[in-house]
Amino acid sequence: PWVLDAKNETERKNRLGVLFDLDRMGREFALSEKELQKRQTVNGGWSWFPGMPESWYITQHIVAGMGHLDHLNVKSVRQNPDTWNMVQKAVQFIDGEAERAYRDLIKYKVNLDANNLSYLIVHYLYARSFFTDVELNPEYKTSFDYWMGQAQKYWLGNSKYMQGMIALALNRQERGDNKTAFAIMESLKQNATRNPEMGMYYKDNAGGWYWYQAPIETQALLIEAFNDVTKDEQSVEDMKVWLLKQKQTQ
Repeated sequence: PWVLDAKNETERKNRLGVLFDLDRMGREFALSEKELQKRQTVNGGWSWFPGMPESWYITQHIVAGMGHLDHLNVKSVRQNPDTWNMVQKAVQFIDGEAERAYRDLIKYKVNLDANNLSYLIVHYLYARSFFTDVELNPEYKTSFDYWMGQAQKYWLGNSKYMQGMIALALNRQERGDNKTAFAIMESLKQNATRNPEMGMYYKDNAGGWYWYQAPIETQALLIEAFNDVTKDEQSVEDMKVWLLKQKQTQ
């Protein structure tokens, strides 16, 4: 926003220069890493604000963010021992939360064959998929397999955002279900709207109050899915057009 607030084109260019100053970005990244390390609790989670209980969602949000950086080959994620230790502890924390959710189903005698997927569980499978090399506690294998099975079985009843996350999660597992992942991507492709001006998009991709009702993030996530799962370059380029149009109009 502060780039748009610049008084003239010269000032705007100067501010963009600051934004893309690699040295500054490097320093700020290092400071952010240290801040995250400082705020992580002993059991691996993060809270919304210091002093509050750990948040399952916020921790997953950070895990997914670190996963994106790792996916972009930001070496610090794995080569900085403190950062890599922080990431592994966070992954183990969200594994434990998914296990607890599974145990709650059993405790309250919920029908395990019914659709028990939640937005948080789908987000967990997606965030976890960035770090398949972080060992899963053997005690959690039953719950993890259950949630993966739920995703395979009930993906169609979810929003486009969740479907993209499920496709990526299934595709990234070492012995993942590529068949279902490809079926999801084919469904997403068939249900998309296309035109020369707006590119490729989804009419039902509407905004709302919740984190999973974010049109820009949904489109970006689906671009990630078309790029990583099916390597569909044409769909990726067409979907970028819609993103650029949002930039122009909003």
